[in-house]
Amino acid sequence: MEKTKRAEEASTKAGRAEELQRAEKQEGTGGDKKQGNPAVSMPHDKGYKKSLSRPSEFLHFLKKYVKADWMMDLMEADLILCDKEMLERDYEGKEADLLYRVNMPDGREVFIFILQELQSYVDPTMIFRILVYVVNTLVKYFLDKGKNEREHVDFRLPAMVPIVFYNGQDRWTAVKSLKEYQNRGDIFGNHILNLEYYLVDLSELDEDYILSTNTVLDNIMYCDKYRKKLELAGAIRMAYSRIGTLGLQEREEFRNWVKYILLSVCGNKEAVVEEILSWAGDGEDDMAFKYNIIRAFEDERAEGKEEGKNLKLIGQVRKKLCKNISLEETADMLEEEKAAIAPIYDLLKSHPDWEDERICAELVKPESQTPERGADVSL
Repeated sequence: MEKTKRAEEASTKAGRAEELQRAEKQEGTGGDKKQGNPAVSMPHDKGYKKSLSRPSEFLHFLKKYVKADWMMDLMEADLILCDKEMLERDYEGKEADLLYRVNMPDGREVFIFILQELQSYVDPTMIFRILVYVVNTLVKYFLDKGKNEREHVDFRLPAMVPIVFYNGQDRWTAVKSLKEYQNRGDIFGNHILNLEYYLVDLSELDEDYILSTNTVLDNIMYCDKYRKKLELAGAIRMAYSRIGTLGLQEREEFRNWVKYILLSVCGNKEAVVEEILSWAGDGEDDMAFKYNIIRAFEDERAEGKEEGKNLKLIGQVRKKLCKNISLEETADMLEEEKAAIAPIYDLLKSHPDWEDERICAELVKPESQTPERGADVSL
């Protein structure tokens, strides 16, 4: 009986190993969609902003990842997080993510603001966006002072220090100074307007360096370096082995960030995500952990293919509807059953402003939650 049990366990492990090998081959090395397994696309997330909103974490970020000499003597008490009303908007209506007022050791006042480019592309207009932030903030600061104060011979504007934190996969190629952004700016010396931002590029940071300290931010940054699903799962596993020494609030903050990321990867299936989190935290052996992660991702991938077909059909029906083609003609042209596309047709007609993804989500709702045809389902 014992021999039979051991044989079954060995067979199971062998099967898991084969499945791991197949999945790792499917993962590939470049996240190529043609291989059937695109790299994980991270959403713009609030995890960074929440961590950096704590002066202690922001100070850690400055000293470890920006590393300007003048930052090294700062203390947590020198940093004051400014409220949302202080955040100006750029020419596209975007706000800076965070703004800190800093009391320098010599008594001078400095403002540090950070823009988080949590996206997969490089913004070549970044320096112009920063220029607008700086000008808007300084104008507001200047006008908020009384006339007598701002016209005093000793009055000075605060220094504005911009930081760009970029977590995309491509190398950052945008210019970092305003002088570079102006035609032949190099020939005019100090006689033209100039400013430059500090760049923290996650792709350029070594993993060992990130892991050399252990904060919520360090662990988020470490996990965020991985975009393929299995690699991300392994990074989460590693981070979970480190956060036990952090405080309860910090551990919960990291768990919430991981949950948010996994929900985006697993199609908002909370039960699957909770299962993955339990595997990450219960000390399960690596092979079992990877096996369970792969199983969850395979299920999600199969559903993703079905969703892709639905989105394609929704896009086709939308085009026909925009040309005022009837339901019957649309079904005939697309070679689909009328009953199959009628719900899509009705939702698009009732809610032309809805994106294809929302139409798709509405279609897969349980029958009890799906509105009757023609009913108003707007929020």
